[in-house]
Amino acid sequence: MTSTATSGYLDARLVISLRNEECLDLKNGSRRLNRLRRKVYRETPAATRSTGRGTALALWRAFTKKGFCSWCYEFGLTGSITHTVTIVETNGVLQIHDAFFNLTYPLGFHDVLDALRDGRPVAAKTEIRDRKIYLSDPAFESEATVSWLEANADRELDPIDGLRRFEVLWSLEAFIATFPGIEAAYQDLEERGYPRDLRFLMLHPIEMFDGKKSHADPSTMPLLAGRDLTSPLAATRAAVRRVSRELVSERERSTEKDAAIYRLEGERGAAQSDLAAASTEARRLRDQIVQLRAALDDETRRFTAERQTLSRALTEAEAQAIASRVETAALRAELTQTRAEWDAERDGWERDMASLQAAAGLWIEQSSQAVQIARSELNAAASERQQAIAERDRIRANLAARLQAWENSPWRKFRAFFVRAIGKSAWTAPTNGN
Repeated sequence: MTSTATSGYLDARLVISLRNEECLDLKNGSRRLNRLRRKVYRETPAATRSTGRGTALALWRAFTKKGFCSWCYEFGLTGSITHTVTIVETNGVLQIHDAFFNLTYPLGFHDVLDALRDGRPVAAKTEIRDRKIYLSDPAFESEATVSWLEANADRELDPIDGLRRFEVLWSLEAFIATFPGIEAAYQDLEERGYPRDLRFLMLHPIEMFDGKKSHADPSTMPLLAGRDLTSPLAATRAAVRRVSRELVSERERSTEKDAAIYRLEGERGAAQSDLAAASTEARRLRDQIVQLRAALDDETRRFTAERQTLSRALTEAEAQAIASRVETAALRAELTQTRAEWDAERDGWERDMASLQAAAGLWIEQSSQAVQIARSELNAAASERQQAIAERDRIRANLAARLQAWENSPWRKFRAFFVRAIGKSAWTAPTNGN
């Protein structure tokens, strides 16, 4: 082997050795970062309505404490859904670590953004060996989330301060299953031309924290200044979606216009029919107006004649009224005289009535005494009549008793027998002589 070949071989061995050491250092750095992320994941509980902002900040502190240069990157759609991850630099590579879901990405931060801009979501590497404590507040937690936790948690721990505690594999899939606004977030992504994948939210920066201050302007954000995060594919999809909506809207408007045309044609036909009927009605009304005008003229002439007649009658009535007023005045004078005479006669009648009332009072008093005497005599006559009736009844009873005694006496029987015997002998004596 020549010296040149030996030198080339040694140089190649040196490059391979340096690359192996670099890979080993990178691998060791990634392992340290993964261990820190897993520790923060286990020690930072999730809770009702919690976000990944606090977990990302805790991981940033852990990275910074170990001497790594890191940032907190918040992204998403304000008012819909947001999320925060921690970006750390190791050996010149910007790695994405999500301590809230315990995952990282195999590509660097800028490579992930480029892939998302091209519409190629990068699969995350999720650690499934660790578990997180989920604190559920019964007062605010939805029933769907509680049901999911009860069905998918490894176990439920003893509650603390009224909060239920679940030991669960808290991942992106778990968040999607329990987040109540996930459908609205998906719709917002679709409106912007993205698939129903939350990873595309990284293309919408909200804030970047570099350890000193927070940057809200994408043009001045660390790591993102000067980068265009607009996805041409998403813009095209959004435009197609917008055009599709406009096309559907235009079709609906066209359908409405056709319906309006049909309706207007029907209304035009009806209007024409109504116009023909209105024309016929107008001619009929015109003839009727002519007849009414003739009748009005006749009625006007008749009214003029009646008015003249009534005027003459009114003049005669006024003359008669004047005569009646004169006659009424005379009658009133006569009535006044008659009333005076009647008042005088009434006074005389009242005096005569007073004398008659006095005489009638004396007569009534005398008549009352006579009536009392007559009543006394009547009562005496009635008493005598009662006595006479009682005497008659007594005599009748006495006579009846005597007749009864006579009917039952022996003498009467003997006399009857004797009378029958005499009668019998008188009946038979002429017979014997014959």
